[in-house]
Amino acid sequence: MYCDNATNFAGAESKLRELREAFLVQEEEILQYATDEGFIFAFIPPRAPHFDGLWEAAVESVKHLLVRAIVNALLTAEETAMLLVEIETLLNPRPLAPLSNNPNDGEALTPAHLLIGFPL
Repeated sequence: MYCDNATNFAGAESKLRELREAFLVQEEEILQYATDEGFIFAFIPPRAPHFDGLWEAAVESVKHLLVRAIVNALLTAEETAMLLVEIETLLNPRPLAPLSNNPNDGEALTPAHLLIGFPL
């Protein structure tokens, strides 16, 4: 699991380690599951958002669109949900990586490919 090095993620890692340790002292089945399905946190260096380019760019895009749309408005939960759906609609067709090594192939992998299996 890769995440940025914000204190909330570092705190989450600590809490998850505590939880894992609590499970390890319980039944054998839980011990086996925790061993088989355990996960490791991998952190980028502190104050180095350029290390996580793609997802940091996506977060920045969402923030930018949210700030421009909301300005000083007070939105209800439903309005906020609708705004996030509209932002998702804008960002899901954006290219992530080329689908082939051929520079003449204009298709790119998009978040929509991962979500629904084809481009929007």
